[in-house]
Amino acid sequence: MLPDGGRQENFVIHWPDDRISTPCTQHDPAAAMPAGTAVGVAVLENTSGQRVSAELFRLRDADDNVIGVASRLTGDGGALADPGRSASNWLLVIPSRGALFLAQADSINATASQQPSEAGVVAVAPAQTAAFWAGRTQIVVSAMAPVATGPATTGRVIRGTDEFDGLGGRFTEVWTLAKVHGDGSTSGQIRLSTMVEAVH
Repeated sequence: MLPDGGRQENFVIHWPDDRISTPCTQHDPAAAMPAGTAVGVAVLENTSGQRVSAELFRLRDADDNVIGVASRLTGDGGALADPGRSASNWLLVIPSRGALFLAQADSINATASQQPSEAGVVAVAPAQTAAFWAGRTQIVVSAMAPVATGPATTGRVIRGTDEFDGLGGRFTEVWTLAKVHGDGSTSGQIRLSTMVEAVH
């Protein structure tokens, strides 16, 4: 509980382990895929190079128990985000509790991309490639905006259902690198920290 009567919760996703593969990709041998490939990610790209990607994950609580699923839609370009950055929308679904809808401007371009390979065109998520992490081990994806009391994240908890009904607030998304593997792929953690209170 927070001093003002709100509450904070941390939700965790491990990459690549918590990515949920689509049925058509579950049987592809991982060894045939390039490092950084995000199996189960859908990427749409127009002729100007603007992209939207959709990802699906298992969602864990702070004790690392799987409690539900999370989907992230991320897009760059046009009205979606500033040049070089993206905007993201999360849907967290916890069957025993309800759903939370989150939206934010990203501090980086978090959109997965399409790259040609021997296995065909594959989706590559930024955090899953070693090059992305050059010289850093953690990134606050939620963009910062100045307010009277100092910087604040722009991540917003839009609304919720069931247990989360009538709640609003803010959230942060942080990526933390755990390991760079010999083949150039990575593993790590996405942490979504929500701070919510009743919206009147």
